[in-house]
Amino acid sequence: MELLTAFTTHFAQVGIELLDIAAMGILLYGSGKSIWMMIRHKPGVTLYLTRFMNIALIVMLCGEIIRLALIREPLELAIVAGMVALHGAISFLISWEVNREQKHDQERGKIEESDQDVLL
Repeated sequence: MELLTAFTTHFAQVGIELLDIAAMGILLYGSGKSIWMMIRHKPGVTLYLTRFMNIALIVMLCGEIIRLALIREPLELAIVAGMVALHGAISFLISWEVNREQKHDQERGKIEESDQDVLL
């Protein structure tokens, strides 16, 4: 039974590390692409970057959920619960920012369309 527990713990630790690496890769890719878009003066850079941040946070949250299975002490539970709450709050703020940016882009599109109507 101890061998199974050790194997499961090791397997979960490897999974957590892989998820963290994947989240970092997602963040680096999204950041690099956003910087490239900013250099080329493309619209929607903020929206693009916040979407990648949200995806990376979801992947990291998966790792935190796996970490819940490895908890042995109440202090570890409090730490993981705090991290999950922090991830949730950041995800909420990013979603709010995405929605705000989308509304702003839609309003800007309507203004540009109305300007074109006036010019006709």
